[in-house]
Amino acid sequence: MIITLRFLLIIILCIPLNAKPIIKGNGSISEDNPNKEITPQEKIYKTNNITKPIPTNDWWSSILWQKLSSNHFPHPLALDYNNLGLRIYYPGNSIYAFDKGMAAGMPESVQDLIIGTGTKSEFNEANVHDFSDWFVTSQLGNDNSFLRFSYGHGSPFIFVNYKNISPALIFSSNPTIWSKTKNAVGLTTDKGNNYGLFIPEGFKWNDLKSKTINANWAKHGFFSIAILPDKSPSTLDFFNNYAHNHIETTKVDWHYDQSQSNVIAKFTFGTRKVCDKHSGTNKTLAALYPHQWRRTNKQTLKYHYNSIRGMMKLAEGNSFEVNYEYPGVLPCLPLEVKNIKDELLDITNSKKNAQDSYWAGKELGNLSSASVIAEVCNHEKISTDLRKIIKLELEDWFSYKKTKGDKHFYYNENWGTLIGLPPSYGSSKEINDHHFHYGYFLRAAAEIARTEPEWIKEDSWGSVTNLLIQDIANSDRNNKNFPFLRNFDPYAGHSWASGHAKFADGNNQESSSESMNAWTGIILLGQFINDLKLRDLGIFLYSSELAAIEDYWFDVNQENHHEKIKSPNLAMIWGGKATYETWFSNAPHCKTGINILPIHGGSLYLGRYPKYVNTNYQFALNESNGKWSGWPSIMMSYNALFDANKSWKTWQEYGQKMPLDSGNTKANTVHWIQNLMRLGQLQKNITCNHPISASFKSSDGKVSHVVYVSGKKPIKVNFSNGVNFDAAPGKFTIKTIK
Repeated sequence: MIITLRFLLIIILCIPLNAKPIIKGNGSISEDNPNKEITPQEKIYKTNNITKPIPTNDWWSSILWQKLSSNHFPHPLALDYNNLGLRIYYPGNSIYAFDKGMAAGMPESVQDLIIGTGTKSEFNEANVHDFSDWFVTSQLGNDNSFLRFSYGHGSPFIFVNYKNISPALIFSSNPTIWSKTKNAVGLTTDKGNNYGLFIPEGFKWNDLKSKTINANWAKHGFFSIAILPDKSPSTLDFFNNYAHNHIETTKVDWHYDQSQSNVIAKFTFGTRKVCDKHSGTNKTLAALYPHQWRRTNKQTLKYHYNSIRGMMKLAEGNSFEVNYEYPGVLPCLPLEVKNIKDELLDITNSKKNAQDSYWAGKELGNLSSASVIAEVCNHEKISTDLRKIIKLELEDWFSYKKTKGDKHFYYNENWGTLIGLPPSYGSSKEINDHHFHYGYFLRAAAEIARTEPEWIKEDSWGSVTNLLIQDIANSDRNNKNFPFLRNFDPYAGHSWASGHAKFADGNNQESSSESMNAWTGIILLGQFINDLKLRDLGIFLYSSELAAIEDYWFDVNQENHHEKIKSPNLAMIWGGKATYETWFSNAPHCKTGINILPIHGGSLYLGRYPKYVNTNYQFALNESNGKWSGWPSIMMSYNALFDANKSWKTWQEYGQKMPLDSGNTKANTVHWIQNLMRLGQLQKNITCNHPISASFKSSDGKVSHVVYVSGKKPIKVNFSNGVNFDAAPGKFTIKTIK
């Protein structure tokens, strides 16, 4: 019996913590990087406490990739590790604005304070010790002698635990102490920012009037610091009530309310009261971003912080809910357009065959749009032929053929990620942009599932398809292969593009519209295969990112962008700045168009504010001296959401003669603009209880309600303006009223 138990124990200990993905049905992936592409570094800066898949592409990811991190921005604070400890700075009072953007970063060697040691000992590296949905715990030192820091989005606190070490707060010059009680100190740094220091009863800080404030207590313990919204003793006392409720877990949950066409996202902070003698509540304080407080019923307090995203309002409690509008998506626009058969045939006969995961994805996006457009325009054979091409291309990528240069997906077990080979733009070495790349594949898979749902079953090609979804947006926290929501930051409300975030300004995202392309693919795929959990995941991601886009990229309420900024939109959002610039071009059509492309049935959200569309379009056109030098189809398709007739005239004059962006086609452009000429502007205030839907209003006052139903059964749909009707399966149903 003892021998048997020992044998079983040996077997258990030999089982790897991260099981490799299992492919059921058709398809295969590699696990040995046969193309010898440059892959992510082997070293991951983490403690042995981390046993679950690594969450790359986060606001704090640089801690994992470097001995000592780059700047990272939980907001309202800015943080960074150096050899002295954790650098801390509040950039909210020093936001710098200029004509192309604004910055609220943390310059090198500029901080409010550093949490380190009184012995001036130096640290070689910081390691991630734990994490949850928007919080991280990092460690300086080793398991026997350490400083551990827990912090995250929205929290004004940094919670510190230590062992066999003497903590100290290091300042550039003597701070001003303006309040002192037996377990709380209020001070102002030489940068003019106010902090509270909170210690357990019976302990104290020494040398309060010096540049180094030392802890005077046992070699094991905890304390907290908080950025304060003012230097009132009453504010310090208020924060003291929450200072020893350490946040140990953060979690987001969501629910799609189909009848109201919205998503309720619940954000929960799991706290532990670490000080028995402390008389405060077990709740915490959290600062809500503009996209959150604008959409919540949670009562906020009188306190707030400035941030690069706008005003963050403080709330009390362990949870709050945000109500995101879901506007609906379509496979394409619904009306037949004559005389585009030749353009569709050009797409069918195209010999383009991109070899890397991004540009191959773009081609799949064009094929997917063309396929459903061909069907709507009654070119059934072309539609069928296009789907055959899509399937062949997907099946090629979804199969590892063990030949040199083979297109396929490779699983890197060390980082828990699926990498398309050949890669591009750092998608392999740095795990960049996976949601941008794979979104096109998912929208292509959805186009196949629209008419052939059996193709996507697990015993067919569904297994590999699911791996792409899991890589960018895994919703199962128990998944042993992929982290939870890799690319998506649920508290910030949007995705991050960089896998490593090793920048002075933190992580970044440029093309928010390619995020929306990915979430559209997940919505359509889930709907077409009747996987409602998958569909609702896509709806949550889409609706949340939409709220962030409208607040931070577009600022449709004109509250978050500084008045010095000339452009109506900002092309890139960073942790510590936001700018009207791109990685690849300074051309206005690129700086505006990068948050518009690709144009597809999930792009209609761009037209929710038609006047803003016109303002944004005209600004970029004026910056281009009144004539586009590139991307005519993207820009004119965008402006069609405001004035389709004018866009069509401009397209006829010169747009169709210019080289297209490779992510679009003439057929897609003509079909899009001519549909909007007849349908009119999107009506954001009319919603539907069916997720694949939209409403439009023409210039003569006619309102068209559009629904696409997959499957074989009709359904009754209800619109929020009281219109309801039976929608037929396998096609668009349009009901137009005056």
